[in-house]
Formats: sequence, structure tokens, C-alpha cells
Amino acid sequence: MKNVLVIEDEQSLNNAITMKLRKKGYKVFSVMTAEEAMPILEENDVDFIWLDILLPGMNGLEFLGIIRKKPLFKDKKVAIVSVSGSFGVQEEARKLGAIDYVVKSEYKLDDIIERVVSQINGDGK
Repeated sequence: MKNVLVIEDEQSLNNAITMKLRKKGYKVFSVMTAEEAMPILEENDVDFIWLDILLPGMNGLEFLGIIRKKPLFKDKKVAIVSVSGSFGVQEEARKLGAIDYVVKSEYKLDDIIERVVSQINGDGK
């Protein structure tokens, strides 16, 4: 079973993502802030990170920059799923090693879930 860390501050969306991923057989760690995510990463073998950019406190790009500097986490698969879709933000996320960047408003949640599942399983997009 693969472990997925979901970092999403909108409670109803976080709950929906978590439920849908669990139904697909993943163990999901679900948090609302990047600060809450760090201990989970340090204490669990996380295979994939679903990361929002606009978070309270530390934003998603700051979090991604921090984990990329840590040898244990530098190769973790991370997909950005955010309402923020500016070119500059997407460019920065890719420089930090995000394997995908999905703008929430452009897709239905089920389509985003399918896209992320294929990445978790290594099938591409």
C-alpha cells in the first residue's frame, strides 16, 4: 500500500481528496498546513505528496524548497494542486522538482484524482 500525504487547507476539499484516495487503496495522511506535514514526513514512509500552494503560515513553495534541501526527502514525488496558476509560480514549482502542477479550477476533482493516481503508480500523467 502506498502512502500519500495531502496538504490542503480547505477542509471540505481535503476530506473529499482523502476519502477518494482511501477508496482507491492508499493510506492517506491529511493535514491543513505545511508545518503539520513535516513531522508526518519525518515519521512515515510517504510515497507521494499532494501539495496546495496557498496555505496558512508556510506556503507550498516554501515547503517544497525546504524538503528538497533534505537528503531524505529530496526525491519525493510532489504534485502541486492549487487555485494559483500563474506562470511564475508554476515555473518555480517545476524548478523545485514538482512532477506536476494542476490548477484546480481547470479540472473536476475526480479527474485530478485520476491524474495523481497515475503519478503515484508511476504511469505518467
